[in-house]
Amino acid sequence: MSTYAGDRPPLDRNGLHRQLRHLRLWRRFLAQAVVRETHYRAHFVTTLLVGLVQLGLGIVPILLLFGFTQEMHGWSRAEVITLVGAYQIITGLMAAFVAPNLNRMTAYITEGELDAVLLRPVSSQFYLTLRWINVAELSNVASGIVVLVIGLVQSGTSPDVGQILQALVLAACGVVLLASVWSAMSFLAFWLQSVNPIGAIYLNLVEAGRYPLVFFPAVVRTFLTFAFPVAFATTFPVQALAGDLGWAPVAGGIALSVVAVTLVRRLWRRGLRSYASASS
Repeated sequence: MSTYAGDRPPLDRNGLHRQLRHLRLWRRFLAQAVVRETHYRAHFVTTLLVGLVQLGLGIVPILLLFGFTQEMHGWSRAEVITLVGAYQIITGLMAAFVAPNLNRMTAYITEGELDAVLLRPVSSQFYLTLRWINVAELSNVASGIVVLVIGLVQSGTSPDVGQILQALVLAACGVVLLASVWSAMSFLAFWLQSVNPIGAIYLNLVEAGRYPLVFFPAVVRTFLTFAFPVAFATTFPVQALAGDLGWAPVAGGIALSVVAVTLVRRLWRRGLRSYASASS
C-alpha cells in the first residue's frame, strides 16, 4: 500500500481550499473536545490539581537553590521562576494538543486502526496528529501564564511589543520543534512493535526545559538547541522577554521548524510506503 485517499494530491489542486477544510475539521475536533469535557467535569478538576502539584514541585527546587545564592550563571531567582512558568505553558500545550494523539500512534499502526483513517478524504498525518484534544490541560497553560507574569514582575522586567513578539514566535517554534521530534519518534512504530519506551525517553528529556540552557555543559546545550530543541520552547522565549535576544535566533527557530516539519512529513510518507495492514 503506497497511496491513500488522504495523502494523494486532491483533484482541485487548491492549496488554500485544502487548508481551510482542514482548519474547519480541526475546529470540529475542538468543539467535540469541549463537549466531552463538560460531561466529565471531575477530569478537569483532577487535571488542574495535578498540574498545580507538578508546578509546585518545579518551583520548590528553585527556591531551595536560590536560598543559598542571589544569582546563578547570570540568572536570578525571579528569572528562573519565569522560566518555570514558560515550561508549564509549553508542556500544557503539548499535553492538550499533541500527547493525546501521539500516545495512540502505536495502537493505530499495530492494531489496524490506521486502515480506516487512510480511507478518509483528509491528510492521514493531519488526522492522526491533531484528532484528539485534552481541553483540561489548558488549565495548566493558564497556571503557567500566572507564574510567568509573577516572575516578570518580581524581576522588574517590562518587555516591549517587539520582545513579546519575539517570545511568542520562539515559543511557537519550540512547540512545533518538540512536536516534530515526538512525531518522528512515534512514527518509528511503522518499523517497531512499540514506541512506548521511546516516548518515555522524550518525556524525560523535555524535563530539561525547566532550567536555563546555560546551566548545562556546552555539549548538552548544543543537544538541547538543535537535536532536542527544548531551548526554543523555554529558555529563548524568556531571554527574549528580558531583551537579551535579537531577531537572529527567531529567524533560526523559524528555519529549523520548517526543516523539522519537512523531515517529519517525509518520514510519515516513507512509513506509509512500508505499512502493511495489521487487520488483513
